[in-house]
Amino acid sequence: VRIAYFGDSMNDGDYIVQDVRSEFQDKYGGQGVGFVAISSLSAGARGSVSHQYSKGWKSQSFVKVKKPTRPFGIDGQVFFANGGTQWVRYKAQSQKHSTQLYNPVLFYGRAGNYNAYVTVQADKDTTYTKSLAPSSLLNKLDLAGHDMKSIQVNFVKADSIPVYGLNFDDGKGVHVDNFSIRGNSGLPLSILNPSLMNAFDRELNYDLIVLHYGANVLGYGTLNYGWYSKSMTTVVNNLRECFPNADILVISTADKATKIEGIMQTDPAVTALAKAQMNYARSTGSGYINLY
Repeated sequence: VRIAYFGDSMNDGDYIVQDVRSEFQDKYGGQGVGFVAISSLSAGARGSVSHQYSKGWKSQSFVKVKKPTRPFGIDGQVFFANGGTQWVRYKAQSQKHSTQLYNPVLFYGRAGNYNAYVTVQADKDTTYTKSLAPSSLLNKLDLAGHDMKSIQVNFVKADSIPVYGLNFDDGKGVHVDNFSIRGNSGLPLSILNPSLMNAFDRELNYDLIVLHYGANVLGYGTLNYGWYSKSMTTVVNNLRECFPNADILVISTADKATKIEGIMQTDPAVTALAKAQMNYARSTGSGYINLY
């Protein structure tokens, strides 16, 4: 079973999601942290996997860019190894079910560049070279074929190739991918490219899409969230096209205090937004959890 957990800063650094993943893997099996991007604002704070990368990566996110150089990947980001060789390094930590990097696989997109290759250092002693063949909308490269504690991937002459990230899983039990980006309202999910998402879905086979948003929508100073409900209905319809075999679960905004007449109490926008989230969940036949 595979779950895509989309969220904002509430889930940044794998917060909440790592606990969901661990609980499911305790009960149903499965090892591995799932899909991890090339770079992340919260990489240094993430406990479920150690994540470092070189400074020369160019990244585009659907929160900030509407028309990317190449289509956004499954987490709403795309990366380019600009300016010479760039690298990314992952190291397994002591968190339960993620003590190894299981079967590392690289996902990357289409380009006209057939001179690119990666050098891979698995653990401390093994270094080898693999060519990149960016011929399809989505390409995958098995980097090792076995489990390891750490991996560094160096991208050489790869500047024009869209790179999406690496996946780590043992192919059994339950896997939960954290696709959280700070500042996301959920609305950018409407511009995910169905053809590319279908290609990701063929490789990863999603059963459930979780939408956990709200914090970035509360600051609009309105109690009328009909527009959000309507826009997120468009998002859900696009996700059904992207991941036709997946159910969708909406998790509402959490409580948030504001000072009213000198007393800290629930912001009135919270209940209005939670109701709008329930409405779009109901109208699209999605599941709903009221976190407030």
